[in-house]
Amino acid sequence: MQDQERESELGKYATVARETFEYNIIPWADRKYARWVRAWSRAHPSDPSGLVQVPEVIYRAFQSRPPGQRMSKQVAQSLGYPRVPGERELDRVRQELHDALGRCDWGHAHDLDSQLRDLQERVAEMRLVALPAR
Repeated sequence: MQDQERESELGKYATVARETFEYNIIPWADRKYARWVRAWSRAHPSDPSGLVQVPEVIYRAFQSRPPGQRMSKQVAQSLGYPRVPGERELDRVRQELHDALGRCDWGHAHDLDSQLRDLQERVAEMRLVALPAR
């Protein structure tokens, strides 16, 4: 495992072999959380076919699991489930827009509004991919 400079909303990334990810981490996440774990993970920029980057908190939870045990609801919630990538940024932009409107900064509010719409679409798409239908 290597720590990477770039961070996700869940913190730093840990690098693992693709085989470890597909045959150990995903089965540990079980069907209920596998799509969510995949949404937070990404291919490593220097070796996209052989390495996967997983948020370090997810990797640490995987490493500390009792052998043979799947991810529990409590573990998933402590890792941030059901939040998906982009939600924290969406919250930040909403707050900035609220503040800009309060200051009557219409130019900045206009820019933030278009950014907010883009983020809302991306987060909605990510929720469709990462979370099971209710």
